[in-house]
Amino acid sequence: MIIYFSGTGNSRYVALSLGNLLHQSVLSLSDTPVHEINEADKTLIMVFPVYSWGIPPLVAEYIRGFNDSFIEDVRMKDTAVIMVCTCGDETAMAPEMFRKEWRKRGVDVKAVWSVTMPNNYVLLPGFDVDSDATERKKLSDSASRIRHIADSISAEAWKSDVVRGNWPRLKSRLIYPLFRRWGISPEKWHVSDRCVGCGLCVKACPVHNVRLESGRPVWGKDCVSCTACYHACPVNAVSYWSMTKEKGQYMCHLKPIGSDS
Repeated sequence: MIIYFSGTGNSRYVALSLGNLLHQSVLSLSDTPVHEINEADKTLIMVFPVYSWGIPPLVAEYIRGFNDSFIEDVRMKDTAVIMVCTCGDETAMAPEMFRKEWRKRGVDVKAVWSVTMPNNYVLLPGFDVDSDATERKKLSDSASRIRHIADSISAEAWKSDVVRGNWPRLKSRLIYPLFRRWGISPEKWHVSDRCVGCGLCVKACPVHNVRLESGRPVWGKDCVSCTACYHACPVNAVSYWSMTKEKGQYMCHLKPIGSDS
C-alpha cells in the first residue's frame, strides 16, 4: 500500500511510479479518510514532500489518526513502514520526525529514501523555482532513482538513504518550528485582476481549501502551504502577499513510470 500527499505533483509522480513498479495500490492521503485504512499490507509506503526541512504537518496528523486496530494489524503482520520523500535539495532531519511519529504508535520505520525533484517553494525571500536546466536535470535523474528505490523495496534492502544537506539539526530544530508557527497563513493568499476565473487553482488544491465565488478564488482556513494554487494559475494571478512577486512557477507533468505497461 502506498499513501501519498502532493501539492505540485512531485510526490504524486513518485508514488504512482512506485505503485506501477511494485504492483501496489496507491491512495491519496488528502482524498482517503484515515479511518478508512483498516487492513495492513506487507508494506506501507508513505510518499510526501519535505516542508521547510521537516514533514508536512498534515502527514504527521494522518499518522496520529490511524485506528488502533490498524496499528495492531501493522504490528502483527510486521508491515514494513517506509518513508519516501521528495525534496528540492535536502531533507535535514525529516526522517527522524517521521520515525518519531511512528514510534509514538509503537511502530519502527524500516527504511527511508529521498528523491530530488524540482523546487517549488516560493513563499519566502530567496526561495524560487529552479532554472529550466536544473529542473530538466532533476526530472531526468528522478526515474533511475525511483527504480533504485523500487528495487530496494522488492529486495527488502532496508536502509536510510537521504540527502541531509548542511546543518540539518539547525534547520529542522530552528526553522521548521517557525514554519509551523508562521509559514502557513491562508489570509495572505489573494488574486489579482488578471484572474480569468478558470478554476484551475480550485482543482489543484489537494485539501480542497480553494473555492470560486463570483468567478474568483477564495481561500479557506485549511491551507497547508503546498503552493499548488499559485503554480497552477495559467496567468500568474495568484499571489502570497508580496512573496511570490516575479517568481517562477512549476508543476510536475511527468507520466508515471510504467504507465504504458
